[in-house]
Amino acid sequence: MKNTYLKARSDNKVYLANAGNLKLSPEDIVLFENENCQEVGTIIESTEEKTAEESEKGSEEVVVIRRLNEKDLKDDETQKNEAKSMLPKCREIIEKHNLPMELLDADLSFDGKKLTFYFTAPGRVDFRSLVSELAATFQKLIRLQQVGIRDRARCIGGIGRCGEQFCCQRFLKGGLDCVTTDMAYDQNLGQMGPNRVTGACGKLMCCLKYELDFYKERKKNLPAIGSEIKTPKGKGTVVSQNIIKNKVTVSLPDKVYLEVDWK
Repeated sequence: MKNTYLKARSDNKVYLANAGNLKLSPEDIVLFENENCQEVGTIIESTEEKTAEESEKGSEEVVVIRRLNEKDLKDDETQKNEAKSMLPKCREIIEKHNLPMELLDADLSFDGKKLTFYFTAPGRVDFRSLVSELAATFQKLIRLQQVGIRDRARCIGGIGRCGEQFCCQRFLKGGLDCVTTDMAYDQNLGQMGPNRVTGACGKLMCCLKYELDFYKERKKNLPAIGSEIKTPKGKGTVVSQNIIKNKVTVSLPDKVYLEVDWK
């Protein structure tokens, strides 16, 4: 029987999900219980989405209580708002301890027992005394999570070069750390320079990965750059591909360029 896994919203940790008689599908948002609290998580596709480190250690098992219903979603939204209301006080305490941290966001577990604060910092931070004061102030289990540049962009938000809201904030659920320059070349973007393929966070754009399969499939049907093809105006050499429109640009012997639809 195939195992079911879920990814916790608060820290992206992957758990083996004991779902009982529930029939769950990838992307289902569920309420689950671990040894500390009740949290919200997302059912993931398979063990392939686990990190190598998690795969080696195995996954801790948690109990899935139910899919989130309409009331749960409203309660969860209330918890999110309450968590955000705690940010100013947390910033005040961070400044008191004179720590080099940029506080970004907060998350409150579904049952209100665990409070997670997300931050960025130029290096490792000794926040043991900070955690003690935060626990005393908020009367909750405190977790501080240092995040990277991509997560900072997700927390702050903004508009990408495409004119749309950041994908990482709008619909992506993480797991895109392995975006590579090879993906840019597969989409005929690598030759345009780093500025063309870099997002607002300073990293390679997330869309290079999640659009990759589309480009690879389309490219299978297009003649390769440098190949010779027949056109209505004679033979020519393919000099570029328009993968989105399924067209190629051909250089003809008389140095005329012709865009050709490719079926």
